[in-house]
Amino acid sequence: MSLKRTLKFNRLVAVTMGTPLASSVFPSIMLLDLMASSLINEIVAILVATALVIMSSFAYSELVSIYPTAAGNRVFLRRPLGDAVALGLSLMWVFITLGAAGVEGYVVGYVLYYLISLYVHGALLSVLTPLVLSLIVMTLISIINIIGVEISGNFQMGVTYFIAASLIAVSIISAFISKSITAQAQTLGSFNPVNALSAAAVGVYFFLGYSRVTTLGEEATDYRRSLPMAIPIGVSILGVVFISISTAIFMHVPIKSLISILIPQILLGKYLLGGEGVVFMVIISVLMSFSAFNAGALGTSRLIYALGREGTLPRFLGRVHRRFFTPYTALLFLYAVAVAMLFIVTYTKSFSIPLYVAAGFDSFMYAAIGYSALWHLRHVNDIPFRVKGGLIMYIIAVVAFTLLGILLLLTTPPIVALVIILGTAFLIVYARYRIKTL
Repeated sequence: MSLKRTLKFNRLVAVTMGTPLASSVFPSIMLLDLMASSLINEIVAILVATALVIMSSFAYSELVSIYPTAAGNRVFLRRPLGDAVALGLSLMWVFITLGAAGVEGYVVGYVLYYLISLYVHGALLSVLTPLVLSLIVMTLISIINIIGVEISGNFQMGVTYFIAASLIAVSIISAFISKSITAQAQTLGSFNPVNALSAAAVGVYFFLGYSRVTTLGEEATDYRRSLPMAIPIGVSILGVVFISISTAIFMHVPIKSLISILIPQILLGKYLLGGEGVVFMVIISVLMSFSAFNAGALGTSRLIYALGREGTLPRFLGRVHRRFFTPYTALLFLYAVAVAMLFIVTYTKSFSIPLYVAAGFDSFMYAAIGYSALWHLRHVNDIPFRVKGGLIMYIIAVVAFTLLGILLLLTTPPIVALVIILGTAFLIVYARYRIKTL
């Protein structure tokens, strides 16, 4: 039984944008602004990250037009890098995104708790802890996705576009009505290339998970044109959103506050519109988490389904629901692992390390995808979606993302490099063993 082709262009753009438009992007904005330390460094960092991710999105567009498969990265990397490396990197990507899901659950729990605490007090508030609220959100999204991709697609599209428009609107409003400019934003400040590029590596995290849309090749109505076009368009819109809201936070939220708060978007709303602004930003943050979890479940579950279908993961993960035509066992597995990661992040209260690990690994993965696109340009004649100037873009992407990844490893705690290197090596070894037993 195969997946049903129902996803059209607008929904594919929404899925591309949905996962990166997560509440956990705000802690990463906080880390980026702290690393940048000046307005000019902050602007350059986000522009560099956006430009490079757009280049990687074109590489994904070409590859998905050749391989419209739920296996995504697993198939894109197989021929140029070998079967074991491709599988190992794909599995690492799954665990990285699940780690990010733990951070997202951690953030949305506190955002919801903050909102409820404005109106509810007493025993009920002690029951509705951040952890409980996170579990409610994650369970609801899992049910929505198991019911069917058509429902989750409609849900994703409306919420995602509303979030993007709202964040841009808040950024524009902040430029015109707010008279409080923070000390760090009074001038452009001095340009420091190391700070700017280190911050750019963190900025790569803003786009974490956009490539999940490539796992929907078997459900897109037009995988040769609509799906490849949706990816760079979605990423470009994301770039506008992130540049706008990051600059607004840098200009209106004091740097000392960024050091001590997990949810800087709430302070932005407070400085701009007072109590009403706080409530509005809390609502937007909650919607962002719903959107991110929904898009994440939609994309990552398809990769797990494909790996189960081919036998590199347990075969029960490759089952499709007879009524809803969705990979329900993969969705349940995804839910279980994401909940486990939520407990780990909640009780360790450490969110920066998973963010750094995700940003670093994503940099190296984008470099690998760029190399794969270059390989296919040389060895494959029939590429349905050809990108003009692709050769130059992919060379730049390979070099730049490799350097950004190395720079991030050198400027963050050693545990970040250990997790990326040892985790990837272990999964490649596992992949070699698993492939031999098939």
